[in-house]
Parts: sequence; structure tokens; C-alpha cells
Amino acid sequence: MVRIRAAIDQLVPYDGGPGFEEMAGRFGPRGIAMLAGNEYPTPPFPEVVDAIASAAAGINRYPDAGTVRLREALAGMLGTTPDCVWTGAGSSENLTTAARALGGPGTSFVYPWPSFAMYPINAVYADAESIMVPLDGALRTDLEALYGAIRDDTTLVIICNPNNPTGSYLSRAEIQEFADRVPESTLVLVDEAYGEFVAAEEDSSLIPLAVERPNLVVARTFSKIYGLAGLRVGYMVGQAPTLRSLRKAQSPFVVGSLAEVAATTALRFPERVRQRFELNREGVDYIEGALSARGIRYVPTQANFIWLRLGPGTPGVVQELLEMGTLIRKGTEEWTRVSIGTESENRRFIRDLDRVLGQRRS
Repeated sequence: MVRIRAAIDQLVPYDGGPGFEEMAGRFGPRGIAMLAGNEYPTPPFPEVVDAIASAAAGINRYPDAGTVRLREALAGMLGTTPDCVWTGAGSSENLTTAARALGGPGTSFVYPWPSFAMYPINAVYADAESIMVPLDGALRTDLEALYGAIRDDTTLVIICNPNNPTGSYLSRAEIQEFADRVPESTLVLVDEAYGEFVAAEEDSSLIPLAVERPNLVVARTFSKIYGLAGLRVGYMVGQAPTLRSLRKAQSPFVVGSLAEVAATTALRFPERVRQRFELNREGVDYIEGALSARGIRYVPTQANFIWLRLGPGTPGVVQELLEMGTLIRKGTEEWTRVSIGTESENRRFIRDLDRVLGQRRS
């Protein structure tokens, strides 16, 4: 037998769930509602699709390892310089690379739990100890407990904001106050994968602070509101020396040429991003209202998904919905997560949920 590292051999890998083609092939004309992946439910902007098609003939060449055009475009949008932006194959790949750079025997990572499932997996990749800090009673990240969990060997603290899977949110002021207390030798990584969906405050991102201090970086992605999940492109923002050090742990050419073209083109349409934000809030209002009307507990969300409590036997409800062609995310024995979809998908979810819960009560 090949000798795999024990921690990797015992690792339960990330489960992305059934894909679109599998679901579409299974349910055919009956249709499906893909509400598990937190993707944006409609295709990329038409200009993005055209740009991808135009660039496709050049994929016999390696992509630009420095993703110069994309970093310049991002820097212009964010009001910083290109050397303060670092790209990757989705924010998850940026997170994995940062973990590799910061981990090793005798180190620890601190993060809230439940949160993004890749955090503990990255700790295993990096050979670092995981310190999971439970959310507070309102299912928000408990910053005081998070700070108290930091040890002398802690090299990385992660805050997912809004938090996945709960959708709960911390203000920029709250996180800034927390970051002010963290030792300078510990990196604070704020995962803002869902940052463009935040409605709670106008200026929510920690990006302005990240370019001011060496131990804070912010991760963002094009997989969500920009609708480019299938191309895998994301970015981090921070001080240039910090990013240069982290990038040493990254493989070359992780952002493909089509991904760079698509992301760079997508940045040209901020007004359409705003429209997508507003459509998402309409979906949030509809589903939260429908859940409230049915007495189903949920966490008010600042993202494009909702964490809801269906009680004991929730995995069975998720499976029954799947058999009807409505895919939501597996959660715990009592909680599950549903992504915001199109108006028809949102209504289908509530309709199918009523059917499943009604059958269980009868």
C-alpha cells in the first residue's frame, strides 16, 4: 500500500453535493431547483460570456502567472495598488495556500464553528492544530471567545463574515476592534466570500483596513454574485509584503486565462452587481417571510442563503426534497441551509417544503 500521511488518510474530504448536470439528467423535464451551493442562480453577464468565447482560441498558451490585468482592474475598483491584490482559483484556494504558508508542526489555527467546511480541512493540509470556537447563542461569531482561544502558537485566525452556513454578520467596527487586539505575529483572515450581499451597513468590508496593517488580509471571490463559480477565480487584499510571503506557498498558473478574462470583464458592470444584490434581497425577504409565517426558526441573513431549523430528522427532509428535484444543503440533525435562487426556485422550495412537512405530520 502507498503510505499516505495518516491525517490525510483519515480526512473526510469536502462534499460539494450533486452537480447541475447530474441533477438535470436525473429529473429532466420535471426541472430542478439548485439551492445548495450558494451560487448566483443566473448566468454571467452576456459580455462576460462573449469575452470568454473570444479568448478561448488562446488557451494553448499558459495564462499570465501574475494575472496583471485582473489585479490592475481590482486595484482600480478597490482604490489600492496591484501589489496589494493576490489572485487564486477561488477564495478557497487562496485560503488553502495561506494555510500552507502559516501552518506546520507546533502551530494552531483558530476559527468559529460551524463555519466554512474548508477551514478544518485546511488545518489538516497545513499540519496545524484546529481550535474551533462555538458560535454564540444568536449563532454569531463570538469574538471574545475567539480572542480567548488564541495561543502563543496560533498563526492564523479566520473570521467568515457573513458566516457560512448561518448567514450571521459582524459589523466592520466589531471586527476592527477584535483585530486591534490580536498579536502582530498572528494573521487575521477575514473571509468575505459573501461580502457583496451585505445589506446591514453601507461600508462593510475590511479591505480598507487590510491595506493598512501587515497581519490582516481579506478574501473575496467571483464565484458568488458575479456568477463565475465554474471558472474558479478569487482574490485576497492586504499589504504587499504579507501577500508576497503567502504567495510563496501557491502553485503557478492557478488562475486560468479564461477565468482572468471573465473576472476582468465582470468588473466593468458595477450597476448590474447592484441589481443582483437587490434581487437577492427580494429572495431573502420572500423566504424569510414564508418561514416566519410557518413558525420555522431561521437566522436572519446578510448573505445569499438562509440557515433554518426544521428540528430532529432534518437530514430526512433534505433527502425528500432532493427526491423531488429541490436540492438544498445538508446541515446538522436539526438545521439545514437553503441558497437564494430565482423567484420560481424560491417559490418551489417553499411549496416542496410544505409538501414534505405536511406528509410528515399526517
